[in-house]
Amino acid sequence: MLERERREADYLHNLDQMKIKFITNLSHEFKTPVSLILGPVDNLIKQIQDKAPLNQLNLIKRNTKRLLNLVNQLLDFRKLEEGEIKLQASEGDIVPFLKEVCDFFTDLALRKKIEYGFYSNIPSLHLHFDHNKIERVLFNLLSNAFKFTPENGNIAVNMEQQMIEEEGIGQITVSVKDSGIGIPKEVQDRIFESFFQYDAGSEILNQGTGIGLAIAKEFVNIHNGKLWVKSEPGKGSTFTFSLKLPLAIKPEQDFPDDNYSLNEHQNEQEMYQNSTQPAVLIVEDDDDFRYYIKDGLNPNYRIFEAINGKEAWHRILFHHPDIVVCDIHMPIMNGIELVQKIKADKRTKHIPVILLTAATPPNGLLDGLEIGAIDYMTKPFDFAVLQAKINSILLLNQSFKDTYSKQVTLSLPETEMVSEKDRFIQKTLAYIYENIDNPQLSVEILSTHMNISRASLYNKLFDYTGMSPIEFIRSVKLDKAKDLLEKTDKNISEIAYESGFANPNYFTKVFKNKFKVTPSEYHASIKGKE
Repeated sequence: MLERERREADYLHNLDQMKIKFITNLSHEFKTPVSLILGPVDNLIKQIQDKAPLNQLNLIKRNTKRLLNLVNQLLDFRKLEEGEIKLQASEGDIVPFLKEVCDFFTDLALRKKIEYGFYSNIPSLHLHFDHNKIERVLFNLLSNAFKFTPENGNIAVNMEQQMIEEEGIGQITVSVKDSGIGIPKEVQDRIFESFFQYDAGSEILNQGTGIGLAIAKEFVNIHNGKLWVKSEPGKGSTFTFSLKLPLAIKPEQDFPDDNYSLNEHQNEQEMYQNSTQPAVLIVEDDDDFRYYIKDGLNPNYRIFEAINGKEAWHRILFHHPDIVVCDIHMPIMNGIELVQKIKADKRTKHIPVILLTAATPPNGLLDGLEIGAIDYMTKPFDFAVLQAKINSILLLNQSFKDTYSKQVTLSLPETEMVSEKDRFIQKTLAYIYENIDNPQLSVEILSTHMNISRASLYNKLFDYTGMSPIEFIRSVKLDKAKDLLEKTDKNISEIAYESGFANPNYFTKVFKNKFKVTPSEYHASIKGKE
C-alpha cells in the first residue's frame, strides 16, 4: 500500500510538472505576439494627435499590457516554484517611472468614473532597482484595485520618500488605496499565498488567477522590501510596499561615446557606447523568434540583429560583437557558412558563435563544432540554458583577455623604434596623446591620420595590442586619467575633461571597469600612501 501511494504521489508530481511545462511553453507562445502588438501601438500613440483614435489606442495598450502581465505571471510562477527569480537592478528615476505605470489606468478610471491620481512628496529620486519587477508589482496592485472598486469610487497611489540614516540608501513607501469591497480580516494573511482566492461575491466576474499577489510579494522581497495590506470589508483596501534601495547619481546629460564623432553617433544609433555591457549579435531569419531571443537578453546586453549570414557579416565587421547567436537554416548565407567566414578571418576569428537549429541534422553537433562554433543548441531550448552559456563564454573570454592582453604605456620609449609594429604603435600613441583632451577623437579621425581604412586600423591594432581601436583609445585616455590622479590635485570632473571624456559619470563607469576602483577611491588610496 505504501509503495502504491508512493507511485501515485510520483505520478501526480510528474503530472503537475507536465502541466507547468505545458503552461510555460504556451505562455512563451503568447508572449511574442502580444509583445509584437504592444510595440506598434506605442509607435502609433507617439504619431497620432487626434484624441478619439488616441483613446482607442490607449485602450488597446492598457489591455495588451494587462494580457502581457498575465502571461508574465505564468512564466514567473514557474521561476518562483524553481527558485529562479533573480534581481536585475539598474539606475533610474523612480518617481516618473511609477507615474508612467499609473498612467496606464487613466482611461479605465474615466470609463468607471473613478477619482484616480498619483501623488509624491518629491519630484525626483534616482535609485537602483529592477524596473521590470517594480512595474509588475504596481501594475498588479492597480489591476486588483480597479477590479474590486465599483464605479464612482476612488483610487490613489501615494509615494513618499522617508528619512533614513544609512549613507547611500534611499527609502520609499508606495501605497495603493482604494474604496473597493475590502478584504475580510480572517483571510488577509493568506492573500499572498499562491492560488489562494476568497469569494468576493457574484458582482466580481473575474477574480483572477490567485498568483499575482504571491509574485508581487516575491518581487518586493528580493529587493529586501516589505509588502502588506490593511483592509476592512465595505471600506476598501490599502496595499503598501516599502523599499530601501541604493541611491544612484543623477545623470546630467546623455552624451555620445567619447570615441566616436557626433555624426557617426547620429548616423548609427546602434553604436551608442555609453555602456560597458557585452554586445550580442542575434542572427535569425524568423522575426518573431529573433525578437524572443532579443527580448530575453535585452536587460543584460547590447543587442544587434541580422536576418541572414550576409547581413550578419557586415554587422560583425562594423560592431565587433562579443558573441554571436546564430541560426543554421537561413537564406543567402546560412549559419555554417557564416561560422566558416568568421573563423577564416583574423579580424573576427576570436568571436565565439553559438549555433541554433530547429532540427538536428546528421552529424550536426560534430559539424558545427568542427568548423569553429563554440556551442550548439536545438530548438526548442530552455532560454535560461542559452543565457547561462552566453554568460559563461563571455566570462571565460574576459578572463583570457585580462590575462593575455598586452599593456599599453603612455610614455614614448627613449630608444629608437625599428620594427613596423613599434613604429605603428608609436605613431598611433603620439596622435592620441596629442589630441587626448578632444572628446570628439574617433576611430574615423584616427584612421584618416594613419592613412589607412577603419578595417585596417582594427586589424593592425588587434594584432599588435589585443584591443580594438575603441578599446585602445579608451585605454590610453584612462591611463592618462590615472596618471593625472597620481600627480595632480584636480577634481574628478577636471580630470575627466582633460582626458577627453565628455561625461564625468561615464568616465567614472569605464575607469572602474578597467581599474576595479572608482577615480575617487583611487585618488584617496594614492593620497593615503603619501
